[in-house]
Amino acid sequence: MTLAPIREHATIPPEAKKAVQKAAKKQAGKPAPQKKITKRLGPHRHRSRRRFVLLRLVASGSVVAIMADSTATTLAVPLLSADPMTTGLPLAEITWVSTGNFAAVAALLATAGRFADLFGRRSVLALGLLLYGLGATAVIMAPTWPVLLAGRLAEGLGAAMMFPASLGLLLGELPPSRRAGAVALWGASSGIGALALQGGGGWLMEAYGWRGLYLPGAILAAALLCLTPALPRSLGTGRRVPDIVGAFALVGAIATAVIAISRGDVWGWTSVQTLTCAGAAVVLLCAALATSWRHPAGAVDMSLWRRPGFLWGGAASFLYGAMSFIVLATGPLYLRESGFDPAQIGWWLTPISIAMIVASPMATLVSRRLSLNGVIYLGALILGGGCALLLAQPTPTVWSLLGAVLLGTGFGLLSTGTFTAGTIAADPTQYASAVGAINTARMLGGAIGVAAASVLIEHPFLSGPAPGFASVFTACLGATAVIGTAALIRAARGAGRAPAPGVRALEEEVAMLRHLLAELRASFVQVRAEAEEELARFGIHDPSGIRAGWSPVPGQRQPADQR
Repeated sequence: MTLAPIREHATIPPEAKKAVQKAAKKQAGKPAPQKKITKRLGPHRHRSRRRFVLLRLVASGSVVAIMADSTATTLAVPLLSADPMTTGLPLAEITWVSTGNFAAVAALLATAGRFADLFGRRSVLALGLLLYGLGATAVIMAPTWPVLLAGRLAEGLGAAMMFPASLGLLLGELPPSRRAGAVALWGASSGIGALALQGGGGWLMEAYGWRGLYLPGAILAAALLCLTPALPRSLGTGRRVPDIVGAFALVGAIATAVIAISRGDVWGWTSVQTLTCAGAAVVLLCAALATSWRHPAGAVDMSLWRRPGFLWGGAASFLYGAMSFIVLATGPLYLRESGFDPAQIGWWLTPISIAMIVASPMATLVSRRLSLNGVIYLGALILGGGCALLLAQPTPTVWSLLGAVLLGTGFGLLSTGTFTAGTIAADPTQYASAVGAINTARMLGGAIGVAAASVLIEHPFLSGPAPGFASVFTACLGATAVIGTAALIRAARGAGRAPAPGVRALEEEVAMLRHLLAELRASFVQVRAEAEEELARFGIHDPSGIRAGWSPVPGQRQPADQR
């Protein structure tokens, strides 16, 4: 339904002209009612500010809970081997408490992000918080080993939904100028979660045992779940039945790939189990891509990978995930071999988390002066300096603390830079899908990096003190050189540069104007529909028939030459 065009040459009666001129003169001397407008806009601005604060709180809290859970598992695995529940189980089986959770998170991230965009991000976030909270509760109260594994699997499924839905909801509601800052806060929250468990994990273990390490995550998930009804409602963009077959194929492909990479060192890289998982991953991935290519709502958003800059963001996130997971996995082993107990290990890793919390917001400030590629290059340079400093120390010393600070700073800059480069390349309707895909690339990089690090520790290519760990840090140094060189080349070409403040402000004004015009048009359409209903009550079913005789003055017909 469209509005009828207004005639440019419609005759205005003299009486109407005088009335309009008189009203204009009377209004000319009055000042604009600025205070009334401000009073009307005040409550709206206050509600918007409060909504944005709530969005940031829930999104950041979700990441804090997930990272606290990951750190808790790292601290709990050594204690689980002495628990009566795991009597008779080899250490390779106990590590499934970490491998199963990691595989569930990596497998469902991309699919959960896609479904969040299709069905609504708030709904997927609420379901993820519920699953995560129930899983954490099952882990805390687990009477047997199978129940513990089931709880860890549920935690992984919930975390996979929380990751893309929380950040996708936040990015979709914030204006373009605030999205980079939201990603920085979201990245810094991961350091907060790790720092909280590294600092308080020793006290929780002494008071409640290894089960107490999962208490903060369960409590935080329950609190965030209570806040989700107050979040903005996201209706989703899907109008078709999603690609269920492709979704199951994608989940199976990523899960089997992660299991093959994570367990290859235990099973043997040429064993039947490893080769079977690897072959199944290839077949299922091809099936997922084939169905997604034909399906209008495929499990893999194929248009997302064709957007400029998204492939670079995914590749950079892959390399970042490999380096960060290597450090987080081998760092505690290195400190344990140096004679530190679990509490001391947590304190030695604390500088990494603190530096990451500080550096993540700094990445947004640096990107305004340089570009996202400049942030990635700077992060790779600092991270390489930290690796070189640790290589120069055969045993942990005071200089190792400086190296840890450099590692955390590099991780903070790389985390925000790579993640922002991937997500801002997506359309606003694809934010959750982009978050899921970028996180999947990061997880796969982490799985491959940890597997490669385990091989290097057993078969080092360097000699001297701690040759395995020296080989691992040398490999990380090479990875920083690759990602830094690629970022420097892209920065020299001008790719990834943030728009100027004037351009950004113009984009926001245009978006706001389009929104207001859409609301105005909707109100006009509603008025016309109500007017036609009223005319129908008087027996007039075709309003166009009376337009030719319309006149602003009752009882006076419009002249024929002006119709």
